[in-house]
Amino acid sequence: MSELDDKIVDEFLVDSYEGLDRLDRDLVEIESADGSSTALVRAFRALHTIKGTCSFFGFRRLERVAHAGESLLARLRSGSLAPSPAVTRVLLAVADTVRGILAGIEATRFEPEGDDTAVLAQVAELGGPAGGGSPAPNSASRGRGAAAVATAEDGVLQRSNVRVDVRVLDSLVNLVGELVLARNQLVQNVAREDWAALPASAQRLSHVTSRLQEETMRTRMQPISTLWTRLPRLVRDVADSCGKQVELHMEGTHTELDKTLVEALKDPLVHLVRNAVDHGIELPEERRAAGKPAAGRLMLRAWHEAGQVHLEVADDGAGLPLDRIRERAIERGLVEREAAAALREDELLAFVFRAGFSTASRVTSVSGRGVGMDVVKSNLERVGGSIDLTTRAGEGTRVRLRIPLTLAILPALIVGDGGERYAVPQMNLVEMVRVGARELASRVEWLHDAPVYRLRGRLLPLVFLPHALRGVPAREASGRALVVLRAEGHAFGLVVEAVHDTEEIVVKPLSDRLRAIELFAGATLLGDGRVALILDVPALARRSGVQGADAVFAPADGRFGEAEAESRGRLLLVDLCGGGRAAVPLEAIGRIDELPGEAFEHRGNDTYVRWRGRVLPVAPLAPEGDGCVVPFEANRVYPVMVGEGGGAPFGWVVDAIADVVEMDVRPRAGDRALVADRVTEMAELSPAFTTRFVPDDAPMEAA
Repeated sequence: MSELDDKIVDEFLVDSYEGLDRLDRDLVEIESADGSSTALVRAFRALHTIKGTCSFFGFRRLERVAHAGESLLARLRSGSLAPSPAVTRVLLAVADTVRGILAGIEATRFEPEGDDTAVLAQVAELGGPAGGGSPAPNSASRGRGAAAVATAEDGVLQRSNVRVDVRVLDSLVNLVGELVLARNQLVQNVAREDWAALPASAQRLSHVTSRLQEETMRTRMQPISTLWTRLPRLVRDVADSCGKQVELHMEGTHTELDKTLVEALKDPLVHLVRNAVDHGIELPEERRAAGKPAAGRLMLRAWHEAGQVHLEVADDGAGLPLDRIRERAIERGLVEREAAAALREDELLAFVFRAGFSTASRVTSVSGRGVGMDVVKSNLERVGGSIDLTTRAGEGTRVRLRIPLTLAILPALIVGDGGERYAVPQMNLVEMVRVGARELASRVEWLHDAPVYRLRGRLLPLVFLPHALRGVPAREASGRALVVLRAEGHAFGLVVEAVHDTEEIVVKPLSDRLRAIELFAGATLLGDGRVALILDVPALARRSGVQGADAVFAPADGRFGEAEAESRGRLLLVDLCGGGRAAVPLEAIGRIDELPGEAFEHRGNDTYVRWRGRVLPVAPLAPEGDGCVVPFEANRVYPVMVGEGGGAPFGWVVDAIADVVEMDVRPRAGDRALVADRVTEMAELSPAFTTRFVPDDAPMEAA
């Protein structure tokens, strides 16, 4: 074929692929809507257009298959054939056959050979035109069939082409004209050495350039409906193979994002939707037994928020089996049994994103939900996105994706440390806190050897940039500026030497040598000509231990208590063994450890635990007068507050550590106060042990 012919064929292929995507959606709508006239017209027009163009190129095989599907749709339009799952199944088979032939044409530029007898026979059984197999290959396709590729995947042309509104192109042409005028004005001012006029010329040039950038980015923006087009077909096919009934609802179909991101999200979204139908939504009989409608509900939502695209996939199925996830994590050696008992829900769900993690070894209503989720997460992080998973037993599972609008140009905050500059994407930026070096050093607290900063009544984990880059833990607080960042639902503070300015940066990929570091998302050239590395905020949080399953701090939206009293005393809030809340002076506690239930032993009426090479006497901290006895369950861990009394350490066992708060006037022991909107008892740690120490080799009785 000539170059002109190739271009015409390319246009035909792109139009045909788009028509087939709409055809899949319309066929599913015809079946579910009992013969929607609008969907029927669109589906008929799609196949009719393909069939009509085939005769121009001489694609006889494609023409015959498209004609068979068109005739079947004509019977549906006339009412002589009623919509049914069987009819839809045959029409979808026709669409798949057409897509495979188109893929062969794209690969070789000739119509591939093939046997379409089966699909044409299915059409004939429903009253369509008789088949008779594939026609004899024409002269253009003779001998080329073996080289053709028949596939149902998207063509390369479809991925590399984008449709642009003519109004956007007109705007671009006008802006280019304004850019030429601004350049001419600037050149003339320089030639006349009219330096006073330069600022105005530069400002105009900057204004036109910004508008040109915005309009250029609009040419890459595509509605998310182009990503969702094939999902109705996918939901129907998976539900049909599983014997389930699923209703698909979509909101926000006009939400726009970059064409590159549309392509990057296709595989993760298909995986999430398939999982929701296959493993999330129950069988009709199971749903009826649970008091639910027989048909499950799958919701897709998309919207813009804070400069990002939010995409949500939610089902009303049985939810994820948290207990099974816990057991599977223990079986795989991902966590010790005693530590697993204390894991929060978000920490358990983090295991779902581990490579190869699956709960499918036992038959459950939600088996195998985690398979492949590690790939979904890695693909999202590769384009600067994140994923959040929540579930409720019996109510369903929700997966929320957050992705940038575009990858080409990003607004970023430029920070400096060690003489170098780094770019922080504004999508991860929460706020900036101006603190001096002395103030920072005085306000940093250390919990479990981890630095935290109290910001408006909540504890904020800190990451010191130079230490994070070197991969060493921070030993002291140093820095002049605090930048509060968010990564996958968790907030932390990044301490740097300086905050410079905000810029719109052009993202450039890193070389293969630097890509393995996993702390940088790319590089950019700043306005002053210097190169700055772009920080990968989620990777920085993971490496520093302030995010994910290894994080020991609450999420950013978890509000910590603020005392409603008057002074400055630091108190540790704990949940008592027998119920209730107590506040303990923080200075009375030397250390807090978590110990497994089987570590506690009895000797007479006293309880001990082997701790740091010695035997430590312990007692439950319970409401006054309550003879609470801790059962010390083997499958959980217990927080133990260790203090000093007469030079001898002792420990109090509590149910949970809640928070650290500051109060202006500390109430006396035994008083009650409102702390964090909850009535709290002021506890006094006074050991009442008859035996302070026993030899390490003393015999003990198991608790």
